[in-house]
Amino acid sequence: MAITRDCQSRNPGSNPGDRIYFKISYYFYEKMGNMIEMDKLKELLKKKNKLAVFVDGPNVLRKDINLSLHEIKENLKAVGLIKICRVYLNQNAPSKLIEAAINEGYEVITTPSDVDVCMAVDATSAIYNPSINVIVLVTRDSDFHFVLKKAKEMGKATIVFGAKENFSSALRNTADEAILVESKQTEDTEGENEKKEKEGIIEKIKKESMEIKKKIKKKIKKENKEEAVNNKE
Repeated sequence: MAITRDCQSRNPGSNPGDRIYFKISYYFYEKMGNMIEMDKLKELLKKKNKLAVFVDGPNVLRKDINLSLHEIKENLKAVGLIKICRVYLNQNAPSKLIEAAINEGYEVITTPSDVDVCMAVDATSAIYNPSINVIVLVTRDSDFHFVLKKAKEMGKATIVFGAKENFSSALRNTADEAILVESKQTEDTEGENEKKEKEGIIEKIKKESMEIKKKIKKKIKKENKEEAVNNKE
């Protein structure tokens, strides 16, 4: 704020040094002011967004996809305040998975029947909740596109969250926003491939070194033999 008062009260006058000082001071005041206002706007928008998050457990929490429950929440916290956060699992879900979800702050819904139906009913109910203005579906199942359409009809913003690999184009094209991340499985596979490649290079270097050593030994043996013959003569 000192910059503001200084810029407004100081008369540039005819002194070149004063004019430069005034221009620089006003430039920094303007830039800093814009930055502060932009930060306030972001915070305001974040507070205005009230999210209802629904995670299709059997569809995304599996070995070939393996999305992180922690990563889902961290990404969505940047969008707004999470007011409803549920993960849907079948009744045979491992106790460790249920415990992990609870520890991450999720409400765990287990059902003996079709998980999709249970999640769709709850998501549709949230559309009519006046305290919620953003519906988030974490799934790859294209059957949920009707929930997204209904949410948009009722004036709600819609987000789909999932892994990039084989993600439903119907969901991506229906939702207002799509947050797609690399699955852990893909990252692990890439890491394994890189490891194997390095191991292959090391093995190749070892083989080449062994061949060079053999050639050197053979050459030394030959030279020693020739030297022994020459000494006899």
